[in-house]
Amino acid sequence: MKRWLYLIIAVAFLAGGILSIALAQPDKVTIDNKYPNKLKGPVPLSHKLHASTVACTKCHHTWKKEERQTPQKCAECHKADDTGEKGLKRAYHKQCQDCHKDLEKQGKKTGPTVKCSGCHPSKTD
Repeated sequence: MKRWLYLIIAVAFLAGGILSIALAQPDKVTIDNKYPNKLKGPVPLSHKLHASTVACTKCHHTWKKEERQTPQKCAECHKADDTGEKGLKRAYHKQCQDCHKDLEKQGKKTGPTVKCSGCHPSKTD
């Protein structure tokens, strides 16, 4: 009888822990990096929507959940002043636009794919 009680308590704590991690994710995030020649405004997006439809590693491609509790921000590896293939701006555009275009090709609902203003609201400084 005690074993069952301990098992039920353990499962309840485990479920509570998983639920608290899931609920700790922000509903919305804003991508606002400090580019040297910033031409467009920050990009707000629904983290909750993306996290419910895409694997975490699709965006946080170097994240190993078991090693690190919080995923790295893109700017930790991709630098804002790098205008090459590995630069932050190109990494964002390639990652986001390619994913949205792939969804569009599959006939699935997607966010903006072409116009800058679809993701970037007017720049405000």
